[in-house]
Amino acid sequence: PGWTPALCYEERNMETRKISEIIYRQDLYPRFKPNPAKIQEYAENLDRLPPIEIDQHNILIDGYHRLKAYETEKREEIPVQVIQVQSEAELERLAVAHNATHGLQLTQDEKKAYAIKWWDVIPVDEICASLSISEKTYQRWTAAKQEQKEAQIKQRVYDMWMQCYTQEEIADAVGLDRRTIGLRIDDFAKNAKNGQLSDFTIFRNFEPELYMLWSFGKATNEVRHFGNIPPEIIDNLLYYYTKPFDIVFDPFGGGGSTIDKCLERKRRYYVSDLNPIPARNDIRKWDITQGLPPDLPVPDFVFLDPPYWKQAEGKYSNDANDLANMELENFLEVIGDIAKNIKRKWSGNRPDGKLALIIGAYQKDWNFTDLPFLCYQMICKYLTPIARIQVPYSTQVYGGQYVQRAKDAKQMLNISRDLMVFGL
Repeated sequence: PGWTPALCYEERNMETRKISEIIYRQDLYPRFKPNPAKIQEYAENLDRLPPIEIDQHNILIDGYHRLKAYETEKREEIPVQVIQVQSEAELERLAVAHNATHGLQLTQDEKKAYAIKWWDVIPVDEICASLSISEKTYQRWTAAKQEQKEAQIKQRVYDMWMQCYTQEEIADAVGLDRRTIGLRIDDFAKNAKNGQLSDFTIFRNFEPELYMLWSFGKATNEVRHFGNIPPEIIDNLLYYYTKPFDIVFDPFGGGGSTIDKCLERKRRYYVSDLNPIPARNDIRKWDITQGLPPDLPVPDFVFLDPPYWKQAEGKYSNDANDLANMELENFLEVIGDIAKNIKRKWSGNRPDGKLALIIGAYQKDWNFTDLPFLCYQMICKYLTPIARIQVPYSTQVYGGQYVQRAKDAKQMLNISRDLMVFGL
């Protein structure tokens, strides 16, 4: 879906490769920001996808989203078309040319970026052919070459700063000195302080929940993931407990709802997961049972949406460190350790820091485990409770047969989660 290849791929000499052998080099691949929704779409239509294209060294030329779709479906092999290339420059131009004419095509901004990058380096006719643009368009784009280059660097600095990379890491990535990076970051922060970027404008037309009962429709996340919650939960938490450019820490990244809302609401974010999904390259890999990430800056707000213990057993992974797969005592110990470590992180730095946890009770064979209350007890050893909100599931989670069994046994069924907020 969505492409018009120059050659019918059935007519090519198609081979297969193990996915682990494919080399993705971000410096060569012309897609600046992957499209998670497109990866999801492709994952559901693998049999209709043309092969990805690689060079003789298994370096990816074209088909990043197709590759990630195969990874999403946990396939071990993928169809490939091998193209012989003679140089790094040829490899880059070939990758750009393919993405300029078919597949999830390069946007005009992306084409413009490559036109500027190759300005005065590659002959004009080759640039125009590679990008499928006219010479007139090329001349218009490169007239403001330096201005555009500056804008791209500024955006890259902003994007990395929002993802909580250090000034040193940003400086290395964009080729500027740390002092210059520091000045640019100061400019971003000043927007929030002088009122040019306030919650009045960021949350314009937003209607917050006014009562401690948050009931939302079906989760609307573009990228489906087990345990997805309605993004409106994140939205309301950001509205009530954060300010522009506050740092939000979410160690259970899931499908990336926290990231999406943080970007929309101008909050910085450090989002991690034990097993980040292939569709997101902006979720760091980290096992929270090993403590807080060593490079985590002091967060202003922490959001915990862990597996609801045994009801999620094996749903995320078979890893023994997955909270869904461990014993209850160990599960609660991890929750308590997170609160303890966050308190230490906040000490003397964030007296108004907040931590929120959403979790539902576990019920099996009429045995009820009150996970919210048990987690509440663990967190209250270190932090002070501020609010406890009820969040009903968006749809009834029990089938008719189970409902009848409950009636026969005179047992009640749980259809709600607890959202608890704590501070120092």
